[in-house]
Amino acid sequence: MTDYSAELARILPGQTHTIARHNLPNGQIVWVRQTGKTIPQWRYSLLGFVARHLRLGALQPVPNAGGSEAIATEAARLRALAAHDIRAPRLLAESAGGLMFTHIGEHTLLHHIENSPERLDYWQQGLAAIERVHRSGQYLSQAFARNIIVCNDSQIGFIDFEDDPGRYMPLERCQSRDYLCYLQSSAVWLQKHGLLDQAAAIWRQHAAGLPAALRTPIESAIRPIGWMRHLQAGFWGNDTLRLAALAALFEQEK
Repeated sequence: MTDYSAELARILPGQTHTIARHNLPNGQIVWVRQTGKTIPQWRYSLLGFVARHLRLGALQPVPNAGGSEAIATEAARLRALAAHDIRAPRLLAESAGGLMFTHIGEHTLLHHIENSPERLDYWQQGLAAIERVHRSGQYLSQAFARNIIVCNDSQIGFIDFEDDPGRYMPLERCQSRDYLCYLQSSAVWLQKHGLLDQAAAIWRQHAAGLPAALRTPIESAIRPIGWMRHLQAGFWGNDTLRLAALAALFEQEK
């Protein structure tokens, strides 16, 4: 039987990146996240001020303190999700220096949305998976398409839980933020493939089944950025173009 704590202690001193993939002697693939640098909180205070000024609501950033606090946060979030049978990495070992958890799949949902002919089906699976998390009374953290995994059994799983939105906002806002993170990170690819109108129809149907407590924060966050749908030139940069595609998705939805 593998002693994961001993393996974590063996791996950590030689790991040069904050997070890295490893093959254990038994052939098991695992990931190790080591304690990183502490992140100055003034950065989040500034981002929070900007978010409040723009009335972005559920799109506001969630503080990530980095260091040992981020490690403890991820461990706690993984345990909470496991207790509700939500597909996420299983925590194998924890120490002051880092975490070890399981590998849940090779490809992200973003990979399939970018490259698969069935990209719209994969995108819809992401919506359904987020809804299942919410029905269990839980929320995610950074529900970007790059942090959503198509597991080996074709089920959808989630990774990256270094911050905890539940410490800073009520449950409904955490859940609406999950949708906004997902839509913001995927809409630009749907737009590039000419699928924004079809995606808008799918979202419209999906949103109709959501409680008003989730729909309202989503709509409130989109309203201030609606004008950005006209920004399409590459010089605006990727972050701006992702928001522009998000705004365009909701304009199509009307």
